[in-house]
Amino acid sequence: IRAKGHPVVDVRDADIVVVNTCSFIEEARKESVDVILELIDLKNQGRLKRIIVAGCLPQRYGQKLVKEFKGVDALIGVLALDQQAFPRGTNLTPKHLAYVKICEGCYNECSFCAIPGIKGPFVSRPVESILREIKFLDRKGVREINIVGQDITAYGVDLYKEFSLVRLLKEIVAVTKNIEWIRLLYAFPAHVSDELIELVATEKKICKYLDIPLQHISDRLLRRMKRGMFQKGTLRLIERIRERIPGARIRTAFIVGFPGETQDDFDELLRFAQRMKFERVGAFLYSKEEGTSAALFPGHVPEKTKKKRLGLLMEEQQKISKTLQEQFIGKKLKVLIDEKEKGEDNIYLGRSEFDAPEVDGLVYVRADQKLKQGDFVEVLITDAYEYDLQGDVMRD
Repeated sequence: IRAKGHPVVDVRDADIVVVNTCSFIEEARKESVDVILELIDLKNQGRLKRIIVAGCLPQRYGQKLVKEFKGVDALIGVLALDQQAFPRGTNLTPKHLAYVKICEGCYNECSFCAIPGIKGPFVSRPVESILREIKFLDRKGVREINIVGQDITAYGVDLYKEFSLVRLLKEIVAVTKNIEWIRLLYAFPAHVSDELIELVATEKKICKYLDIPLQHISDRLLRRMKRGMFQKGTLRLIERIRERIPGARIRTAFIVGFPGETQDDFDELLRFAQRMKFERVGAFLYSKEEGTSAALFPGHVPEKTKKKRLGLLMEEQQKISKTLQEQFIGKKLKVLIDEKEKGEDNIYLGRSEFDAPEVDGLVYVRADQKLKQGDFVEVLITDAYEYDLQGDVMRD
């Protein structure tokens, strides 16, 4: 867009707005639709000239949207992953951090998931293309990169006929100078190898943080979900991670109310969460998605029951999180500064290596000196909340 001579501005100053949508689950669709309706209202007021809706929503629903949204001027589906090129232009993230997508589509066929139908078959980018992007970001002064994809642990299986994430990570480490944190997001549990665990344990630049969506612990439901790993393997995986990477933080996700989930199944999940004490948990109501095999399963759980179970699980997780956070009080943490707290002279917002951008907690940092976005500082933690921490910059 910039190469064509168009300035990229805030939505309040724009003539044309591009909405990048999601249609993975009902909540995401609702959020996308709400934004589109707000923009149509702005257009009707004469404050916008054109609205372009892009991404998963038009990819999935196509011409249906033309009838639904009369004020939309163009629809663009999901762009195919360019296996060679990488974005060099406008950063949609703060300048000190970046997301690097290494693959697209999904290698797995979970019964509840619409992604394969939206994104298509699994495709990896070649190592050379990814390394060019990493070097570019490194030269720009990026301090943290987040490696993303629907299943990064399957990286390379299409191109190199074997899981190649460990090889890729070693090459990324070798070419980085300014980048100090490499964060791994969305690892499929059945594909987390001992080799990957060993690399996370021993490589300084790789955050001691693993995002591994487990979805459930009931063997019966895991089989129906087609997850490829059952309770015994899950427990062994968590044990291996915690044994080999002391202090590692595991983020996981659970689906509540999957078709056929009984009270006993949910109680088993709740006990599992209480016993494992995961540091970061996201839980979601099961969303019935057209085109998925789970949508046709019998035994759909009433919405009221799903919401009650979700509340119980997250209430329990909040207690667990508070207890785990309190263990940081009196300890030092390396913190990456994201921004200055608005209206506060000496308070900054940052994150530890245990907190991914946007989805996890913050560290509220008090500092006598001026700090810049992208600075790393040593912080003594003085207080803890359910998800956030507070502390003071250590004096030299």
